[in-house]
Amino acid sequence: MTADWADLDDEAWRVYGGLHRMLVRLAGQVPDDLLAHARSLLGSGEFDALPDIVTAAAAELGVSLTEGEMRLLRDIVTALGDDQPPTGADQVTVAEATPRTGHVFTPRPPGLDEDGDLTDDLVVDALSLHDGLVVVRRAWRSGVGRGRRVYLAEVDPGVRAWDLAAEGQAELAAMDDDAPQMEVFWTGDDLPPYHRAALAGSAVLWER
Repeated sequence: MTADWADLDDEAWRVYGGLHRMLVRLAGQVPDDLLAHARSLLGSGEFDALPDIVTAAAAELGVSLTEGEMRLLRDIVTALGDDQPPTGADQVTVAEATPRTGHVFTPRPPGLDEDGDLTDDLVVDALSLHDGLVVVRRAWRSGVGRGRRVYLAEVDPGVRAWDLAAEGQAELAAMDDDAPQMEVFWTGDDLPPYHRAALAGSAVLWER
C-alpha cells in the first residue's frame, strides 16, 4: 500500500474514512468482538450490514453516536436501495461528546519483558511493510472487562487506515486473539479519551 488516495473518489473516501473514524471513536464503548468484526467488514469492503450492526448495538448498549455518524449510516443504507433507517436508529442517542471509558492502560502485559514477544513482532512486521506508517505502540488494557493488548498505529494522512486495522487484526487473530484490538489513526486526528489514555500508557514497538 502507498499513501496515495487518488484511486478512490471523494465520496468513497467520505464513506470509508467516516466509518473508520466512527469505529475508532467507539473503541472501548462497544464489545471488543463486535468492534473487531465491524473493522473486518470495513477492511474487506463488504460493509453493507455495518449500519445495522452499529445502530443496533448503540441502541442496545446506550452508546451515543454523533449527528455526522448517523447521517453517514443513513446515507449508506439509502445508497444500498433501502428506504428504511438502520436497525434501532430511532432509539440511538445523538451526542457529539465522547465519554471516558474507565479503562486503565500500562505499557506491558503482566509477565512480558521490555523486548516484547512474537505477537508484537508479527504485528510490527505486517504493518511496517506499508508506506506512511509513523509509529506502532502496544498497551495492556485493564480496569473494565477482560485484560487485553491494544495496539495503536499512527499513519500519515492519505493512508488507508482501515486496511492496516484489518491487517493488524488478522495477524492477532492468527495468534488466537478472539477479539483483536488494532487502533489505527491519522497524524493530527483529535483522538477520543480512550486513545489518549492508551497512548499515555503504551510502549513504542516501532517508529520510523
